[in-house]
Amino acid sequence: MTKPNNIKEQSYFIVLSLVIFFFALGKYVFLPIHPPVIFFVSEIIALTGILILLFYADRTLQKLHKTAEGLRGENKALKEDIERLKNNQRGKNSAASTDDSREDTLRKIDDSFRGLPSFKKDTPAFCNKVLSSLGENYEIVTGLFYVYDKQSQKFSVEGNYGIRKDEDVEPFSLNEGLHGEALNDKEPIVLEEVPAEYFSGYSGLGESKPKYIYILPVVNGNGPAGIMEVASFKPLKIKDHWENINAKLTELINGKQQ
Repeated sequence: MTKPNNIKEQSYFIVLSLVIFFFALGKYVFLPIHPPVIFFVSEIIALTGILILLFYADRTLQKLHKTAEGLRGENKALKEDIERLKNNQRGKNSAASTDDSREDTLRKIDDSFRGLPSFKKDTPAFCNKVLSSLGENYEIVTGLFYVYDKQSQKFSVEGNYGIRKDEDVEPFSLNEGLHGEALNDKEPIVLEEVPAEYFSGYSGLGESKPKYIYILPVVNGNGPAGIMEVASFKPLKIKDHWENINAKLTELINGKQQ
């Protein structure tokens, strides 16, 4: 089936051929001196040849234009593919960087935990050193380490970080409040609405209320060993790392590593 564009081109060619023929014929008829017929035929052949050349030149330019359009489309698709690959690579690099950062932080914590005092022999020193280690590796401003006592079935503070010694912190019972919820679920809880009466944190700009509280359960197969409560001025990665930190802490608390 002939395409519309081809029909138009053929029509234009026929019309122009007729124009050339009648133009040459008019010259031959109306000139006062009639040249030989061969001149008339030669002129028609020459003009027709020029017309054919123009016709094919136009067809060639159209094909080149279509080829250029196709190449532009391919080039655009190629650029999109390259950009997509770059984005994927950036994502992989970012993920690898995040993993490296996470592993680096956990290595530092593991190294700092190697020098911990014995939990059973000196619980307060153990708890204070753990909080101090977390303070070095995460930007926490305050911290409390509650330890579970099986006899009283209560959690009492055995270590603190960045909190004045005269601050009175009451023990709490198993299953009580958000601490109990975190212990039962064995999952950290993050609070982004800090109570007005909460401990103040200290920074280079002075004293102010923290913006985030992290409730971190210390639990293993034997049940709860304790729970930590740390606060910061900005979001921390400690929740994402807690599974590894908790595993290391419970090993130390149970006396499996030193």
